[in-house]
Amino acid sequence: MSLIFWKHWSRSYRLTYLFSLILFVVSLGAFAFAWWRGLGNVVRWDVLSELVGLPITLHTFTDGLLDYVIPGKAYAVSEQFVASGMQVHPAVATVLLAGVGAAFALLLSAITAFNRVAYLAAMTVFVACLSLFRFDTLEITGLGGQYLFLVLTFGFVSVSYYFHAFRSDIGLPIRLAVFSGFILVVAVALGALARVPFPALTMVSYGLPVLLLLSVGFIFFIAFEIVAALVWLTSANRLGSRPLGLRNFIFISILYLVNLTLIYLKNTKSVDWDVLTISPFLIYLVSAGLGIWGFKQLTDQRDAEPFQDVGAYLYIGLALLTTLTISYVFATANDPLIEVFEDSITYSHFVMGGLFVAYVLINFLPLFRQNLPVYRVLYKPRTLQLPLVRLLGVVGVVFLLYGQNFLPVKQATAGYYNGLGDLYTATGETQSASAFYQLALEQEYQNHKSNYALASLAVQASDLTTASGYFQRALLKQPSPQAYAGLSSMYLQTNLLFEGIKVLQRGIWAFPKNGELRNNLGYLYSKTGLADSAYFYLETASRLASQHEVPTSNLVAFWAKHPELLTNASSTPKPGNFSYESYRANTLALRMVQGTDTTLATSPDWRRNTKPDEPLNTGRFAELYNYALVTGTADSALTSTLKRQSLNPANQALTDDLLLARAVTDYRNHHPADAFALLSQLGENDNRSSSIYRTTAGLWLMEQGLYPKAAETLASNSDTLSAYYRAIALTKAGDFVEAQSLWELAGKNDPAVLQVKQVLYNEKKPVSDLEKAFYVVYRPDDANRGAIWETIQNPNLKTVAGASLIEQYIATRQPFYAQMILSQMAPPEKLSLFTRSLENLSALRITVAKKNLKAAQVFAAKVFLPQHEAERNALLGQAYEQSRQLAPARQAYDRALQLAPLNADIVVRAAQLDRQQGRTKQAYQRTLNALAVNETNVDLLKMYTLLCLDLSLSDYAKDALTQLQTATNPADYQAFLTAYQQKVALLEKQRQKFLQ
Repeated sequence: MSLIFWKHWSRSYRLTYLFSLILFVVSLGAFAFAWWRGLGNVVRWDVLSELVGLPITLHTFTDGLLDYVIPGKAYAVSEQFVASGMQVHPAVATVLLAGVGAAFALLLSAITAFNRVAYLAAMTVFVACLSLFRFDTLEITGLGGQYLFLVLTFGFVSVSYYFHAFRSDIGLPIRLAVFSGFILVVAVALGALARVPFPALTMVSYGLPVLLLLSVGFIFFIAFEIVAALVWLTSANRLGSRPLGLRNFIFISILYLVNLTLIYLKNTKSVDWDVLTISPFLIYLVSAGLGIWGFKQLTDQRDAEPFQDVGAYLYIGLALLTTLTISYVFATANDPLIEVFEDSITYSHFVMGGLFVAYVLINFLPLFRQNLPVYRVLYKPRTLQLPLVRLLGVVGVVFLLYGQNFLPVKQATAGYYNGLGDLYTATGETQSASAFYQLALEQEYQNHKSNYALASLAVQASDLTTASGYFQRALLKQPSPQAYAGLSSMYLQTNLLFEGIKVLQRGIWAFPKNGELRNNLGYLYSKTGLADSAYFYLETASRLASQHEVPTSNLVAFWAKHPELLTNASSTPKPGNFSYESYRANTLALRMVQGTDTTLATSPDWRRNTKPDEPLNTGRFAELYNYALVTGTADSALTSTLKRQSLNPANQALTDDLLLARAVTDYRNHHPADAFALLSQLGENDNRSSSIYRTTAGLWLMEQGLYPKAAETLASNSDTLSAYYRAIALTKAGDFVEAQSLWELAGKNDPAVLQVKQVLYNEKKPVSDLEKAFYVVYRPDDANRGAIWETIQNPNLKTVAGASLIEQYIATRQPFYAQMILSQMAPPEKLSLFTRSLENLSALRITVAKKNLKAAQVFAAKVFLPQHEAERNALLGQAYEQSRQLAPARQAYDRALQLAPLNADIVVRAAQLDRQQGRTKQAYQRTLNALAVNETNVDLLKMYTLLCLDLSLSDYAKDALTQLQTATNPADYQAFLTAYQQKVALLEKQRQKFLQ
């Protein structure tokens, strides 16, 4: 027999049959896919993300004597897998119904070619099937009750009878096209007229018994095909060699029947052996495939209905319907029906397989012994007829069902109710859905589908206790990782952490290779402090989970929470090539916790493709926030992204953190005024964290040299550390009187701070190098501090203190003494990077004081830290200005102001040049901005007053003059007042002259 037997058919028959075969192959693919996915067809693994704050050092800076650390927090993302509720996908029912329509078109086309008796019997079965589809449930207006059924019956019977009785000459391809078109028109009409939300799902749910009966019948029909194939395998001559013979047939058949016996014993719980058996569904797939050739052989040998006109399409139609039905059962995870099909395949193949072996031996034993090709007369028996074998097979299957107390029938009923429960779940009628699932439990109380679905409905109703009970029952017979995860989640939501851990342990024992459960257990262990166990489960989960990026991300978060465990390079997590936001966020968090990676951070990829109003998920927020904290480069696009996201109402819960990230970005982008404003807003919005925001702002103000404003900002904090910082700020501002009480408060529990305070206020002589340097820097009123400076041994401390002396000598126009101090400083190779930069800055100050432009240019080209860049540019601008090179002077001042827009000294120098060149408005705006945080700076107030007069803002000038009076001493004020009055008189004179 040729494998491609259809190649000799006419073109129309060949094409239609090939198309039907393609449909069957597609159904086999759908079967395999749905079987492989299992419960994943209706229950997906969601990811629940949790933000974990990790303490980090947000920023550090130094003044050479003291180091200042600004604390902050990074965010790591810990994630667990959460099994979703039982999902219903109506589209799957639509696909099934389309396939069933194609199958019925094939069947009806074949039936019309039957003889009269067979035709009437087949159409009776078809009409009975139509009646069981419950078309009245579609609620079509005007066709309620049985009217729609009668209309459809009349239509289908009329068309089929026409072909059968009047036009039997019309070929099957034409009949197939007519029935396909008719079924398509009916389907479209029913879909359009139905008043229910999901017509296809409704028809499939109520018509499921029809599909079950036809499918079980087909499975029984092909149950002997594997044994029949063994007959061909052992009796056919292959390339001239002798056939395998009778012994091999008996041996292979016994192995096959033993496999079915073991499946039966395992399914009925008669034995609890862990033996390898072939899946019944694989047996079905093999037998269904073999049946394509086996059924042709049967029809050819028995001279029954012609295979080309009837048998081929009849078989493919039933095979297509059965395969799609089993696929649908898998796709809906309806485990009672899965067991029904499993039992149907096992029972029918076991009974019919054994009987067919007997049939072969009884009828063809002599032929087998003579090594003749038995397969050629397999269906031409002499003694035991095949119909009798089928009848005995039915009796045998019924006997097995009786031995099981007809449990498969109860399971089929439970599966039917589960289908109706799915229907009402899809339509949102949860009470009806719950009722049908309960009916299913009455038939089979341990079935997973009903229990999991009821647990899902209970979770939806926030009834966690009921949900826990159903999850536990779902684990009794057919446990699933999803049910274990669901039960664990219920315990966690009721604060039963250790019960949740125990459930996951049981789940891993049952499913040792399930990465999702391992990830969740590692996640919970990380909460209990069992670091070794947490690492073990997260590491194994990263290799086993389908979404491996989740446990890998958790593993990085684990290292970020336990950096002390990273003791060697081999334990350091290897970076993965992931675009997963949580993973990237955690790598940034680990980087900040370790504080050793100085490479350029990568900007989040998703920023380019995000819609303006799209909210942030947990992973994206953490990545954006951490990137804002870790990046050291100016990024205006990042600032825009942070601003847009902080203003998005969907991110309301994240607003404070986004504002903090904006503040950090603004500060690093050299917009300190904006950063201070954001921190002030945060302090007002969040009372619990307001002191942290004020501390951050205070330290940033100190770094900018805005000491009075820093002290004012820190005054609202009541902690000792803030008092210490405030004491330093006031000391740097020269307010020793107000700083004294704060030094005493900060030194109560810190001997080192107390000693500094005693040195500052002459309560003891400085002894250590640090005390000496501190005294030299902060006691400029002592004319003998130079002698103390000479006794400092530490080159770095001596350089810092010497820089303070140099600055004072230059301010008092004593560059000679400043040069002497510089000459006594240590060589650069003995200095730290900070003090080397500070030494270069001192040298630059001296050259500018000496008005030596060339020397200034040489020293300006030396090494400077970023915190000294603004002053370097300002001094270089001053040197150019002294040499009347105003264009480069202006460029240098602009660079300085870009880096330090609030530095009063730089603003005043730049404003003076701007006034000279007529850029009064620009000078006014810069001065006004700086004045907001330098309210008491005398030089800035004077410049602002003069600029107000230049712009004819007399009222503002008067207000500024009043402020100046309280900020400076009477002599200085009186001297400026004289210049002010002269300026006012000059302006008035010019005004009068203009009016004339």
